[in-house]
Amino acid sequence: MSLEDPASRQKRTRLSKPKDSTGQMRRSCANAGRICEGYGTPKPATPLPRSLAPAPAVDDAIEPPALEFFFIKTAPQLAGFFGSAFFQHSVLQQSLAEPAIRQAIAAIGLLHEQTATDRHGTLARRSSPSIHIKLYNRSIRAVLDKITSSENATPLLAMTNVLFTCLEIIQGNAKAAAAHITAGIKLLQAWREKNGVPIAPWGRKYTSFEARFMETEIAPILSLFNTNAIECAGGQRSKFILNPVDENGALLLATRFETLDEARVGLIDMITDATSVCNGLNNGLVRRPLADIDPVVVSSSVQQNLERWQRNVDDLIRRQKCTWDTKEQRIADAICVIRLSTTFGVRAYETKSECEWDMHRAEYEDLIRFADAIVSDRVRFPDELSRTFSLDFGLIFPLHAVAWKCRWPRLRRQGLDLLLRTTRREWLFEARHYHAIFSRIMEIEEAGCGLLPGVRPDDDWLPPEHVRICDFLVDVLPTPQGETPIYEVTFFSRPHGIDGPLASVTEQMRLESLQPVEAAVPTNMFGHSLKRAFQTTDLDCTGIGECYLGIRIVV
Repeated sequence: MSLEDPASRQKRTRLSKPKDSTGQMRRSCANAGRICEGYGTPKPATPLPRSLAPAPAVDDAIEPPALEFFFIKTAPQLAGFFGSAFFQHSVLQQSLAEPAIRQAIAAIGLLHEQTATDRHGTLARRSSPSIHIKLYNRSIRAVLDKITSSENATPLLAMTNVLFTCLEIIQGNAKAAAAHITAGIKLLQAWREKNGVPIAPWGRKYTSFEARFMETEIAPILSLFNTNAIECAGGQRSKFILNPVDENGALLLATRFETLDEARVGLIDMITDATSVCNGLNNGLVRRPLADIDPVVVSSSVQQNLERWQRNVDDLIRRQKCTWDTKEQRIADAICVIRLSTTFGVRAYETKSECEWDMHRAEYEDLIRFADAIVSDRVRFPDELSRTFSLDFGLIFPLHAVAWKCRWPRLRRQGLDLLLRTTRREWLFEARHYHAIFSRIMEIEEAGCGLLPGVRPDDDWLPPEHVRICDFLVDVLPTPQGETPIYEVTFFSRPHGIDGPLASVTEQMRLESLQPVEAAVPTNMFGHSLKRAFQTTDLDCTGIGECYLGIRIVV
C-alpha cells in the first residue's frame, strides 16, 4: 500500500503498535466469535518484501456480487455527506491491491445486503458462522500477513480498523466496535508520536501524502466514531482532537474557513473538547490550573465559541454559496443540523423548566427545514435500501428537541414525521423506537389537558408545566427469541411544579426492530449532556482541569 511520494518513502520509519491494541482487537474478535491474533506489531522490513498474491475467494459465486453491492449500495451509505474520499475512493483503490481491504468490504457488503433484506430475524438465529464472518477472518489474516512483510503497515491497519468498526456496528456488536475505535485512536496517536502532531489548522500544510491521508481521511472518521459509537456501548469518549492545540490544551482554529469540511471538523472538535471537560476527561492535553467548575461559565463559553464559529461559517457561505452544487448545499444543511444539535445539547443543561423550551420556535423551524431537505434528497437517499443505516452525525439526537421538547403542535408532529422518514438505524439506535416513545409522550401530555386522542390542538396551544414529561428511562424485558422485544418505559413529570418532587408512570411498549441484528436500548440522549455532568451531588472535580472551553483563533 503506497500513500507516499518517492521522497517521503525514503524517509519512512517503522511504527510500532500501541501496547494494548493487539489485546483490544483479540478481545473484540473473541466477542464476535472470530479467531484472531490482533492487529499485531509491524516487524522490521526484509530486503525484498514478497509480493502479495490475491487472496482466494470464499466462494466465486458470492464474493464478486458482495463487492459489487458494497461499491454500488454500501459505500455511499457509509460515506454519507462527509466520508466520500475514504469509502468511495481510497477503499476502492486499495481493494485492487490489498486482499485485506477486498475481503473486509466484501464482508460488509454481504452483511449489509443480508440485514437489509432479512426482516424476520433469521440472520441472528443462525448457529453456524455466516459467510461474512469467514470473509472477516480472511481479512484479519491478510492484515497479519501484511504486517510481517511490510516496512510500514500503519495506513493499511488504519483502513482495516475503520472497516472492521463499520462491520461490527452493522452487525450490532457495540462492544467490539468500541474496542476497534479505541484501538484505532491509539494507533493514530502512536503514528502522531512518530510523525508529529498537527501544527496547522485541519486540512492544511501536511508534509507527506501519508500524513494527509491519515489526518484528513482516517482521523475525521475516527473522530465521528468517537463521538457517536462509543456511547452505544456505554463507554467514555477519548479526547481526540483533529486541529492543533496550544501548550495549555486550548483548541486552535483557523481565522477563516476555506471549505465546508474545515467548518465541520472544527465544530466536531469543539463538541469533543466541551464534552471532555464536562465529563471530567483529561488525558493530559489540558494543563491549566484546576478551577471551580461553574456550569454557567461552561455554558457561556461554549455559546461564545459557537457564535464565533458561526460567524466564520457565515463568512464562508457569503463567499462560496453561489458556487455550491446540490450535494454541497446538503452538506451545509447537515453542518447546520450539527450546530443546532450542539445548541440544544447546551440548552438541555441550562434549562430549569420544560416551558423554557417554548421560546425557541425559530430554531425548531430551522431544524425542521434543514432535516427535511436532507431526508428528501433523492441523491443521498435514492431508495429504501439507502435508508437502512447511517454513520453520519445523524438526526435522532437533534430531533429530541423537535419531536419531544418542542410542544408547538404542528412543529412537534413534523418532528415525529421526520423520525419516520429518516434513516431507519443510526449507529445502533432505531429511529422508530424514538418515534414511538416521543409519540407516547405527546399523547400523555395532551391527554393530561383533557384533549381527545387523535385530535390535534390549535397551533398556538401549549401544555402547562405540570403535565409535561421531563425525562424518560427505558429497560428491556426478557423476550422469547424471535418475538418483538418488550421495553419498560418510565415517564417522569413534575405535577407539583418545577420545585416539587418527580412523579413517574411506567408502561410496557413493544418496540419492533426493522433489522435482524440487535439494536441499542433507547436512551434520553439529552440526559447525557452537560446537565448531568455538572450535578454537584455526583461530580468529582478532582483532575478535571480548566472549567471552560478555551479556543484560540489562529491563521
